[in-house]
Amino acid sequence: MPRVVLAIVVQTALVLLLALLVLGAWLRISGRPVDVVTESPRLLFFFMDIGLGVWLLLLVVLAVRRRALPGVAVTLLAAVAGVVLNALTVLVVGVVQGESFLDYAIEAGLAFLVAVLVAAPIIHRLFRPVVKPPREVAPPA
Repeated sequence: MPRVVLAIVVQTALVLLLALLVLGAWLRISGRPVDVVTESPRLLFFFMDIGLGVWLLLLVVLAVRRRALPGVAVTLLAAVAGVVLNALTVLVVGVVQGESFLDYAIEAGLAFLVAVLVAAPIIHRLFRPVVKPPREVAPPA
Protein backbone atom coordinates (compact mmCIF):
# COMPACT_ATOMS: atom_id res chain seq x y z
CA MET A 1 0.00 0.00 0.00
CA PRO A 2 2.84 2.51 0.63
CA ARG A 3 3.88 2.00 -3.00
CA VAL A 4 0.37 2.94 -4.16
CA VAL A 5 0.36 6.05 -1.96
CA LEU A 6 3.73 7.10 -3.36
CA ALA A 7 2.47 6.51 -6.91
CA ILE A 8 -0.59 8.71 -6.32
CA VAL A 9 1.52 11.49 -4.78
CA VAL A 10 4.03 11.40 -7.65
CA GLN A 11 1.24 11.26 -10.23
CA THR A 12 -0.52 14.26 -8.68
CA ALA A 13 2.69 16.30 -8.58
CA LEU A 14 3.56 15.39 -12.18
CA VAL A 15 0.06 16.19 -13.42
CA LEU A 16 0.06 19.58 -11.70
CA LEU A 17 3.49 20.45 -13.09
CA LEU A 18 2.57 19.37 -16.62
CA ALA A 19 -0.78 21.18 -16.47
CA LEU A 20 0.95 24.39 -15.43
CA LEU A 21 3.44 24.00 -18.28
CA VAL A 22 0.72 23.26 -20.85
CA LEU A 23 -1.41 26.16 -19.63
CA GLY A 24 1.58 28.51 -19.66
CA ALA A 25 2.48 27.43 -23.20
CA TRP A 26 -1.12 27.96 -24.30
CA LEU A 27 -1.23 31.45 -22.80
CA ARG A 28 2.02 32.33 -24.53
CA ILE A 29 0.89 30.90 -27.89
CA SER A 30 -2.51 32.59 -27.72
CA GLY A 31 -0.75 35.94 -27.40
CA ARG A 32 -2.60 37.21 -24.35
CA PRO A 33 -0.91 40.15 -22.66
CA VAL A 34 -0.63 38.41 -19.28
CA ASP A 35 2.17 37.34 -17.00
CA VAL A 36 2.36 33.60 -17.68
CA VAL A 37 4.09 32.83 -14.38
CA THR A 38 1.22 34.17 -12.29
CA GLU A 39 -1.69 33.57 -14.68
CA SER A 40 -1.14 29.82 -15.24
CA PRO A 41 -1.45 28.84 -11.56
CA ARG A 42 -4.36 31.25 -11.12
CA LEU A 43 -6.30 29.69 -13.98
CA LEU A 44 -5.49 26.14 -12.95
CA PHE A 45 -6.26 26.47 -9.25
CA PHE A 46 -9.15 28.95 -9.43
CA PHE A 47 -10.98 27.40 -12.38
CA MET A 48 -10.06 23.73 -11.99
CA ASP A 49 -10.06 23.30 -8.20
CA ILE A 50 -13.18 21.15 -7.99
CA GLY A 51 -12.05 19.00 -10.91
CA LEU A 52 -8.66 18.40 -9.32
CA GLY A 53 -10.33 17.43 -6.06
CA VAL A 54 -12.80 15.06 -7.73
CA TRP A 55 -10.00 13.42 -9.75
CA LEU A 56 -7.79 12.95 -6.70
CA LEU A 57 -10.68 11.70 -4.56
CA LEU A 58 -11.66 9.13 -7.19
CA LEU A 59 -8.06 7.92 -7.48
CA VAL A 60 -7.73 7.52 -3.71
CA VAL A 61 -11.07 5.72 -3.34
CA LEU A 62 -10.26 3.33 -6.19
CA ALA A 63 -6.78 2.69 -4.83
CA VAL A 64 -8.11 1.91 -1.36
CA ARG A 65 -10.81 -0.41 -2.69
CA ARG A 66 -8.52 -2.32 -5.05
CA ARG A 67 -5.30 -2.05 -3.04
CA ALA A 68 -3.59 -1.15 -6.31
CA LEU A 69 -3.11 1.90 -8.50
CA PRO A 70 -6.06 2.37 -10.90
CA GLY A 71 -5.29 1.71 -14.56
CA VAL A 72 -4.54 4.36 -17.17
CA ALA A 73 -8.05 4.27 -18.65
CA VAL A 74 -9.66 4.58 -15.21
CA THR A 75 -7.35 7.49 -14.38
CA LEU A 76 -8.35 9.25 -17.61
CA LEU A 77 -12.04 8.62 -16.95
CA ALA A 78 -11.66 10.05 -13.44
CA ALA A 79 -10.00 13.13 -14.97
CA VAL A 80 -12.81 13.56 -17.50
CA ALA A 81 -15.38 13.24 -14.70
CA GLY A 82 -13.50 15.92 -12.73
CA VAL A 83 -13.38 18.27 -15.73
CA VAL A 84 -17.10 17.84 -16.48
CA LEU A 85 -18.16 18.38 -12.86
CA ASN A 86 -15.87 21.38 -12.62
CA ALA A 87 -17.28 22.91 -15.83
CA LEU A 88 -20.83 22.45 -14.57
CA THR A 89 -19.93 24.11 -11.28
CA VAL A 90 -18.25 27.05 -13.01
CA LEU A 91 -21.25 27.37 -15.33
CA VAL A 92 -23.70 27.52 -12.39
CA VAL A 93 -21.54 30.01 -10.48
CA GLY A 94 -21.18 32.13 -13.62
CA VAL A 95 -24.93 32.18 -14.21
CA VAL A 96 -25.59 33.18 -10.60
CA GLN A 97 -22.99 35.97 -10.76
CA GLY A 98 -24.08 37.12 -14.20
CA GLU A 99 -20.67 36.55 -15.79
CA SER A 100 -19.29 33.75 -17.93
CA PHE A 101 -16.14 32.07 -16.70
CA LEU A 102 -16.68 28.88 -18.65
CA ASP A 103 -13.94 29.62 -21.18
CA TYR A 104 -11.36 29.81 -18.39
CA ALA A 105 -12.61 26.52 -16.94
CA ILE A 106 -12.42 24.85 -20.36
CA GLU A 107 -8.85 26.08 -20.90
CA ALA A 108 -7.77 24.83 -17.49
CA GLY A 109 -9.66 21.57 -17.98
CA LEU A 110 -8.04 20.86 -21.34
CA ALA A 111 -4.58 21.58 -19.92
CA PHE A 112 -5.37 19.21 -17.05
CA LEU A 113 -6.56 16.47 -19.43
CA VAL A 114 -3.43 16.78 -21.56
CA ALA A 115 -1.31 16.54 -18.42
CA VAL A 116 -3.15 13.42 -17.23
CA LEU A 117 -2.88 11.92 -20.71
CA VAL A 118 0.90 12.34 -20.58
CA ALA A 119 1.50 11.53 -16.90
CA ALA A 120 -0.74 8.50 -16.38
CA PRO A 121 1.15 6.10 -18.68
CA ILE A 122 4.49 7.26 -17.28
CA ILE A 123 3.42 6.65 -13.68
CA HIS A 124 1.85 3.30 -14.47
CA ARG A 125 5.03 2.18 -16.19
CA LEU A 126 7.20 3.33 -13.27
CA PHE A 127 4.96 1.86 -10.57
CA ARG A 128 4.01 -1.47 -12.09
CA PRO A 129 2.70 -4.03 -9.64
CA VAL A 130 5.37 -6.40 -8.46
CA VAL A 131 4.74 -9.82 -9.94
CA LYS A 132 6.09 -12.68 -7.94
CA PRO A 133 7.38 -15.63 -9.96
CA PRO A 134 5.48 -18.87 -9.41
CA ARG A 135 6.95 -21.25 -6.91
CA GLU A 136 8.49 -24.36 -8.27
CA VAL A 137 6.69 -27.45 -7.13
CA ALA A 138 8.79 -30.53 -6.71
CA PRO A 139 7.50 -33.54 -8.64
CA PRO A 140 5.96 -36.23 -6.47
CA ALA A 141 8.43 -38.92 -5.51
